[in-house]
Amino acid sequence: MDIELEDLIADAARSGWAPEPSRRLAAGIEARIVVPLSSRLRMALGHDEAAQLARVIAWERCLELADNPPAAGVSWGYLANLIRWRLQDAVRAEVIRRRRHPLTQQPPEPEAIHRSSLGPHLERIASELEHEGMPAAVVRRLIHVAADGPPFYRSVMIARLRRAGATGAQAEGLAWLLRGGAEKASALARLAVGEAPGQVFADPAVRRWIRAAAGRDRRFFGGPVRLGHRRRAGSGLLTAA
Repeated sequence: MDIELEDLIADAARSGWAPEPSRRLAAGIEARIVVPLSSRLRMALGHDEAAQLARVIAWERCLELADNPPAAGVSWGYLANLIRWRLQDAVRAEVIRRRRHPLTQQPPEPEAIHRSSLGPHLERIASELEHEGMPAAVVRRLIHVAADGPPFYRSVMIARLRRAGATGAQAEGLAWLLRGGAEKASALARLAVGEAPGQVFADPAVRRWIRAAAGRDRRFFGGPVRLGHRRRAGSGLLTAA
């Protein structure tokens, strides 16, 4: 991906974040930011979580840069440094959490040893889904599917989940948990910046995303703006991320 980051952001913004320019920007983020992530960060956070956090942070930063570009311009190196610093903050926060809660370091139950680690934040989301009655194997399979991109805007994540067998409400709920939207940050992004899990998962919007993703709210359609409303006729109401 030899196209300058500034050009990709400008093209996507001028198009109103249309699918094709957004796809080119997402592919650039994957090639220049996600693939080169250090093995140390991947080991500390979990391979899938480190990659997904990098995508979320990079995409959200690109949206901010489109609205308020710095006078000196932006580059792939600038964005890579930002992602590295944010992920290092996430690693430090996880180390502090483990020191404060040493009992969480007990050996896993025998049946949990064979589970694939998603990383601390995705594991926390997975745990909430399991508490709502979703089978652990299904939780992990769908989280892997959601993270298997690019691109990573919400509409495409939902399409991947539907192809994997999730219902419409489940796909919507899981996409909001992991990707969020302009009107509401995702649970993953909030955990990544150090917000307390208790506060994140007590949020009524997040609780409904959890219930929908677990298959307990079949009428869920869309984000916080649509909470409490039935799905209306016409797919044009859904705004892709």
